[in-house]
Amino acid sequence: MKPPVLKILTFLFLLFTAASCSKTDAPAPVVTKSKTTLLTQNAWKLQKVGVDANKDGVAETDVTMLVQACKLDNVYTFKTDGTGSMDEGSAKCNTGDPQTLPFTWLFKSTETILSGTFTFINGDASILSMNDTNLVVAYDDAASGNHLVATLQH
Repeated sequence: MKPPVLKILTFLFLLFTAASCSKTDAPAPVVTKSKTTLLTQNAWKLQKVGVDANKDGVAETDVTMLVQACKLDNVYTFKTDGTGSMDEGSAKCNTGDPQTLPFTWLFKSTETILSGTFTFINGDASILSMNDTNLVVAYDDAASGNHLVATLQH
């Protein structure tokens, strides 16, 4: 009688062992957003500006304090159709200026260059980094003659 009992116990042990194993959930797939989606999903505000004298993408001198407060509260909204608007915010540099101004934008060079006419950049800006909350661009500022790095955030 021992052999059938041993077979039954072995079968039950294997059954309980198999039942106690659980599948591990596969990690969620990483969803990569396009640069257009990142740019257009929320409005942007200028947070930081620095001078990049050697044009290596790193600002050596923070000049944010030299930017007029009336420009730091401007809000930039990019639309997927290549248009956008800049809202002056609560502090306007010139009370006679309209509250909002339209602009156009586009990507160049496989989406590494942001080109447009949106007040602080008129022309091309190299995209140094872009994610869900930050946009960092480098551009030549005609007014000051400096190469600047600007950080915008949602």
